[in-house]
This record gives sequence, C-alpha cells and structure tokens, in this order.
Amino acid sequence: MLPFHGVLARPLGRASYYVLERVDGVGSVEQRGVLGALSLHGVESGHVLRHQQVGETAVRFQARLLKERGGSVEPLLLAAPDLGAFHACIEETVRRPVDQELPVPGGGLQRLWACDVAWTIDPPALPPMLLADGHHRLEAARRLRRAHPGAVGDRLLALVVDHRRYPLTLSATHRVVPGLDLERAVRAAERIARVRELPPARRPVPRPGTYLLTGQGRIWGLSEISPAALAGRLRTLPVEWVELPAAISDHVLIPALCEDQQLSPALRYTSHYPAPDEVGLILPPPTWDQIWAGAASGTGMPPKSTHLGPSPLPGQLGAPG
Repeated sequence: MLPFHGVLARPLGRASYYVLERVDGVGSVEQRGVLGALSLHGVESGHVLRHQQVGETAVRFQARLLKERGGSVEPLLLAAPDLGAFHACIEETVRRPVDQELPVPGGGLQRLWACDVAWTIDPPALPPMLLADGHHRLEAARRLRRAHPGAVGDRLLALVVDHRRYPLTLSATHRVVPGLDLERAVRAAERIARVRELPPARRPVPRPGTYLLTGQGRIWGLSEISPAALAGRLRTLPVEWVELPAAISDHVLIPALCEDQQLSPALRYTSHYPAPDEVGLILPPPTWDQIWAGAASGTGMPPKSTHLGPSPLPGQLGAPG
C-alpha cells in the first residue's frame, strides 16, 4: 500500500495532492515539493527513514497537542532523493495559475497549487524518504494510533521535497546553557581542549571538529578535544555517534563545563547564535552522508543534531482526509 496519499485541504476545498514552492526575494526557486498525507504505516513499511532520536518529554508534548487540535497543522518535512513520476506532476501543475500565495519571513513567497485529481486516483510511488523535520510529531501520532485505534487519524500532513534539484539547507542545532559562568567555563574547557579566542565581530560557522563557546559578545574556539575525555564519556554511546557533534557536545563538552560549576544543565536549543547575555555552544553541522547513514542503519543521530529547512508555513491546509 502506498504511504503517501492526497489530502482534503481548506480553503481550496478539494481532495488532491498540492505543489508547494518557495521562492526568494528575487524570484529564484529555493524549494519545491508535493504536499499530501503520510500514512503512519509508512515507517513500518520502510518508506520513511528517521535520522533523529526522539526525547520522551517532547513526544508527550506533541501527543497532547495532537489530541487537543485533532491533528497537526504543521506538515512533516521529508526529503526524497528522486520524486519519480511526481516530477511530471509538479511540472504540469506549476504551469497553471497559482492557487495561493503567502509571504515568508525574510522576504520571498510560498506558493501553492492543487494538482489534477487524476494524480490522486492513480498516485505515483515514491522511493524511501528521509524524515527531515517532525520526528516527535510522527512518533506521538504513532503512539496515539496504537493506543486509540479508530479514534485517531492514521495520516499526517507531509511535504515531500525534491531534494535532488532543490536540496534542503543543513545546519546544526546549537545549545544555550542557562546559569553557566563564562570565565569559569573557558578555564574548564582549557583542561580538555585547545581554546582560542576569536574576533568578536564575526559569527563564524565552526569547522568540523571545532565548537564555539559564546557569551558577552565574545567567542572562543574549542578544538583538539582530549582523546581521553572523548573515550571516557562516549564509551556508552553507539559507535556510530562517537564523531557526531551533538554527541560530543552533550556528552563531553557541556558536562565537563557544568560539572566544574556543580551545575545541572537545563539546555535550550536554537538554530541561531545565542543572545549576547546568554552562554552557548555553537556546533559544527553534521554531513549529509552522516545523516543518511544514520537513517539507513536505524541508529539515527543524537537528539537535536540538525536543523533542516526551510519548513513550510503551518496552517495552510486542513487536516488530512
């Protein structure tokens, strides 16, 4: 059974697949894909590859939202290495006048077209797809479905993007550490890594193997982390994780900085640089090879490893029908 179905959408009011396109401020296409409804059986059938480990607190929060709202208004984001026959569907659809157009933050537009209903009658097959965003929503929906069959829908809104022609952006998810004293953290870091202060005016993306400790308008690069510290703190993790930035951040660097101050970290996660009055750790991004390998093996990646995008604007379509 195909896991990707047409969706009944409002305000357009007809069941179909939909083409979603995002263009920048000068009209260049940044993203293009097909909106539909993903069957929750897609994970079990192997059609959906998950690269991110989920946290129980976040899953319970998403389950509560799904029950309160009766579904999700924010589509899952999936990347397909090849859209197959859906590429013809997209090319045919975008030649027609757009059905809906909305501005996106930072400039540009998000455009939406309804596909011909013939594509819903005989939908094309898709290859295995990478779940880029929505791991907690998907897991929450699966659990609710198992606990209350018949009372919870078996489909979630999903955008499958043409990752070959319009690849998703890839960056790391960074850490903010409330309560951490910056000067003491720098001294603690010097005991397990090479620490070098960087020019304060720049907001660099760290190179592989380098982490940036930030706060008070200052930035330090942390690199050449002690092999003994890495081995001692990573030995209980899956071997596939030992070189991944989020694992090194959460199991080596942040514990070492916080233990020195007898601080139990309550991390905040962000895709942006922390504010000047916050102390944070900027992570280097993982590679696409690491993401696909983790998804294919089933090991996945540590929680909050990546930020993939751009995500579609929520609330544009109704609940899957």
